[in-house]
Amino acid sequence: MTFKRIIFAILSAVICVNAWAFGRIGHDAVAAIAEANLTPEAKSTIEKYLDGKSIVYYASWMDNVRLQPAYHHTDGWHSASFDANCKSKVWKERYRSNLGINTEMAKVENGKYKQMTDSAVAVSIKVLVHLIGDMHCPGHNFFEDKSQNVYFYLDGDQKYKFHKFFDGGVFEKGHKWYYADYVYHLDRCSDEEKAEIVKGSLIEWEEANARIMRPLYDIITPERKFDKAETLDFLQDMIQLTDNQLLKAGYRLAHVLNSVFDPSYSPKWER
Repeated sequence: MTFKRIIFAILSAVICVNAWAFGRIGHDAVAAIAEANLTPEAKSTIEKYLDGKSIVYYASWMDNVRLQPAYHHTDGWHSASFDANCKSKVWKERYRSNLGINTEMAKVENGKYKQMTDSAVAVSIKVLVHLIGDMHCPGHNFFEDKSQNVYFYLDGDQKYKFHKFFDGGVFEKGHKWYYADYVYHLDRCSDEEKAEIVKGSLIEWEEANARIMRPLYDIITPERKFDKAETLDFLQDMIQLTDNQLLKAGYRLAHVLNSVFDPSYSPKWER
């Protein structure tokens, strides 16, 4: 399969925007898009539990606490794992983002958060904000038969690792936007398009992401060297891909939080 045909196959899954992903700026962007799409009731309730702070403030909180003893059990919640056919499969306990999301949702959904301490509710919110971002990042989707321990080169000699490229390198060579710029430029879908994006269950979202990510391994092969012209094409296509992933993550995060914290919100989140 040629480079252009692979890129076309990936971008055929893009919904309504252009695309980059998910270090601190990416997580902030996801949270900011989500915040712009919260209902007034959900936003007010969430901010009460976060002592008046925005969900953007805590977008990378999980990365900061994951190695602390109290949160060590969350260390394997940051990535999703799949078999060769893009079906969700726990082939390594470390890759279980759906476990983390389901664990926190089980605590807070159907009004159960009202019986929890304020600090416990705040933790659940922070976990959901981060993990729904992570599950949409190309660098956080792992396949049973593929290795992410792959290095490649842009402009002939700039070395990147697959995972780290999508966690940060992509921003270094991308838009160079502030997180609020992503809201302004990307959050332009119609209500009908947003409803289509949030439709489905958590596993369906994960597996749809996997089908988009898997072709990347046919492009980013071990020690591949993209020359200057190929680098320009590659970066533009990855920008399209990742902006789209950021947008989907933001809308889906808003959908999940609205489902928990606004009883009048419809449709409800599917497990």
